[in-house]
Amino acid sequence: MAKIKVTFRTVRVAEGDWKILADYPGTEQREITGFASKADADGWINGDRKIAWLRSQGYAK
Repeated sequence: MAKIKVTFRTVRVAEGDWKILADYPGTEQREITGFASKADADGWINGDRKIAWLRSQGYAK
């Protein structure tokens, strides 16, 4: 059986205001806010903060 993954997508809200949308099948979409740029949001997705968030949500060990 394939492992279901959380998918992350960056969204521009306004100039200097970005957020990340996290989708996990069967649950509500989550928003992670407070990013000043796409690079900042991408850094979150590609860094340790994503793993910490997944653990806090119960999606990772």
